[in-house]
Amino acid sequence: MRARLEPKRDGNPKALLFALYLASILALGFLAATAKASEKPFLLALVAADALVMGALFLWLAGFPQKLFYVLEGPFLRVHHPLGQRGVHLSEVASIRLLPYALPFLAPRPNTQMPGYYHVRLRLGGLPVEAFVGARRGEGVLLVLKDGTGLLLNPEDPRLLLSWKETV
Repeated sequence: MRARLEPKRDGNPKALLFALYLASILALGFLAATAKASEKPFLLALVAADALVMGALFLWLAGFPQKLFYVLEGPFLRVHHPLGQRGVHLSEVASIRLLPYALPFLAPRPNTQMPGYYHVRLRLGGLPVEAFVGARRGEGVLLVLKDGTGLLLNPEDPRLLLSWKETV
């Protein structure tokens, strides 16, 4: 059995990132247009470099939400995310349950948060949990692991993940 599960997403940062990209080019372009003639070649080169580097950065960041998904392959669960994968074997899972959640706006630990992609470490009911979700709040599936940690996911249809233990 192989199943790909998509997370529920609360948006996409593409429009915001594109607006920031345009604003950075326009700001540098305005600076280049109002500069002295001797400074214009340098500032125009800076505008071109900004367009390339910031464009590549924004395209990379805009793809983060689509790179988050979950794959069930028999007794293995793989969480694919923009910076790698996280794997869990069924034998590591103590329990699976549905849970309403709300991520904190600011988490004290290093985390990644943008519309459609959230990777946050937090505590839920005293349990240290790593969340890979596509929405800041909603209903998620909490996998309580035997090592005393948790993994929070939010698939669009949680039934397959909830019945994972019984189907294998």
